[in-house]
Amino acid sequence: MEGTIKVTPEQLTQTASEFESKAGTISSLTTEMTSMVTGLASAWEGEAATTYINKFQGLDDDIQKMIRMIREHVSDLEEMARAYAEAENINMEEFGSLSSDVIV
Repeated sequence: MEGTIKVTPEQLTQTASEFESKAGTISSLTTEMTSMVTGLASAWEGEAATTYINKFQGLDDDIQKMIRMIREHVSDLEEMARAYAEAENINMEEFGSLSSDVIV
């Protein structure tokens, strides 16, 4: 594998937390919007109301898919953070076992 990793496990974990927070915000807003649309349904009848509610439900499905995708990214970032931290620990253990009094 080539290249230099310029991110720390802590940065990945922080970004994962921020993504999770945004997913929660989107979920809360979607729930709030769904409640509003449900409230409209009790006062708004007819074909236009049915069409609007159906379109919103389709939008809700897309939003739920987006939330799942964000949470998948959260899991990926957390896994990368664990892998980087583990690799760094292994490297530190190996470097620690090297003799410091050898001149080449």
